[in-house]
Amino acid sequence: MLVMNENRGSKIQYILSSGAKLGIAQTVLLLLLYLTGTMFKSGLSAISWLIYAAVIYYTLKIYRDRFMDGYVTYWKGVGFGTRISMWSGVIVGFFYFLMIKVFDPSMADSMIAEAEEAYLAMGLSETYVESMQDAIQRAANPWVLFFSSILNGLLYGFIVSLIVSIFTKRKGDPFQEAMKDVS
Repeated sequence: MLVMNENRGSKIQYILSSGAKLGIAQTVLLLLLYLTGTMFKSGLSAISWLIYAAVIYYTLKIYRDRFMDGYVTYWKGVGFGTRISMWSGVIVGFFYFLMIKVFDPSMADSMIAEAEEAYLAMGLSETYVESMQDAIQRAANPWVLFFSSILNGLLYGFIVSLIVSIFTKRKGDPFQEAMKDVS
C-alpha cells in the first residue's frame, strides 16, 4: 500500500511539474510578445498552440513510460494533457494578474483598445462597440483574466490533447492488465 501511495504521489508531482513547465513556456512567450510590443497586435501568439503540442507530447510520453509501464489509453492521455494545461493556465493567469495589478496597469487599457479595434475591423458599428464598453472593460479585469486563463488552459489543453493522444497512446496486453488487478 505504501508503494502505491508513493507512486500516486510521484504521478501527482509529475503532473504538477509538467503543468509548471507548460505554464512557464507560455509565460515566456507572453513576456517576449509584451517586451516586443506585439502582445495584442501579432499572430505570433498562435505559437502558443505549438508550445501546447510540444510540451504535452513530450511530458505525456515520459508519463506513459515512467508511470504507466509504457502504456496509456487515449482518454488517459487526454486527461493528462488537460490537467497539466489547467495548471499552466493558473501560471499564465497569475502572469496577467501581476502585469495588470503590479507591473503595468496600462496593459488593461491596451487590451481594451485592441478589443475595440478588433470589433470595428469585424464591421461592427461604432455605436455598437461603444455599447459593449462595459463588457470589454470587465474582460480586462485582472481577476477575470486570471480565471479565464485557467478556462482557456483547460480548453486549449483538451483540444491539443485530443490530437496528441492519438500519437502517444499505447495499449498493453489485455490479459496482463486483467491479471495485474487480480494479484
